[in-house]
Amino acid sequence: MQHIVLGHHKDQHAIYMMEEMKRKGHEVHLLETHDFPRKVQLAFSPSNGDGSIVLKDGTRLNLNDIQSVYWRNFCGVSDESTRENFTTQDDIAARDSMACIRTWFELNNNTLWANSWKAFQHHQEKPLQLWKVKQLGVLIPNTLVGNDIEQIKSAYQNVEKSIFKPVFGGAQTEILTDEHLESSRVSQALSKAPITVQEYIEGTNIRTYVIGNKVISAELRSDCADFREDQDMEIITLDTPHHIQEQSRQIAKELHLNWTAIDWRRDKHGNYYFLEANPSPMFLGFQHRSGIPISEYLIDMMTQNSKLKTLNPQQQVKIKQAC
Repeated sequence: MQHIVLGHHKDQHAIYMMEEMKRKGHEVHLLETHDFPRKVQLAFSPSNGDGSIVLKDGTRLNLNDIQSVYWRNFCGVSDESTRENFTTQDDIAARDSMACIRTWFELNNNTLWANSWKAFQHHQEKPLQLWKVKQLGVLIPNTLVGNDIEQIKSAYQNVEKSIFKPVFGGAQTEILTDEHLESSRVSQALSKAPITVQEYIEGTNIRTYVIGNKVISAELRSDCADFREDQDMEIITLDTPHHIQEQSRQIAKELHLNWTAIDWRRDKHGNYYFLEANPSPMFLGFQHRSGIPISEYLIDMMTQNSKLKTLNPQQQVKIKQAC
């Protein structure tokens, strides 16, 4: 069986996964999506379900023979972001290319995606992600998303302490202050983009990795509002409470995630508040500092017998025990 790493040849995690899978004897190929359709060919027949992909090195893979895809990052198609004088014809070409490659992404064939296009769409729409998780009965901080300054001020005044961050994510989280809201630039900023205002939960950061049915947690001890900015952060492994294990699996299922890193805030009473679930989390630094072999678990999940993929966790355990 074949495996694909979807990413960039300079991405540290993509390179690491390629090397580790090869070291374990698996046939794995790198696919940079911006090579399609210039250097990569893709064909699919809705008439009979057959399809293939030819990589830029000439390797041809049948889509049904691809056991797993590790989705590190999506690089777009056709290098359209580098073009000048983007014309209507170019626009049509880019849309056609996306329609073709997304068809492969969303085929319900034998491939295990870690993770899928649908999972990444849910991650990009973070307010929807929070709402869906809240419907599972999981605690979330009081949150408001939008650009209505009066609603933002109201949300800020109704909690003891709050943070603000971009709706899409990917940037630093900051503590929200009176000065932010009274700034003469706030109306101009909100006319360009909405923000997320969220209750700041006093406590500590917990990261939970869900890999298939496996759940692993650690405390990320930091005094910063955004632990990603703290070079002195401590990582302390811990036993995941049973109810958080179950909630983590439910979250992963609801958000179409075969693997994920869930970020929580745990308050002084031991309550866990969901912040987000990442469909392509970085793990090398965590793995190195914690000693938890995240990559081992991930590769095991991706290379397990394909007949396990459509079964629920209880059925998977029974089959494994019988082997």
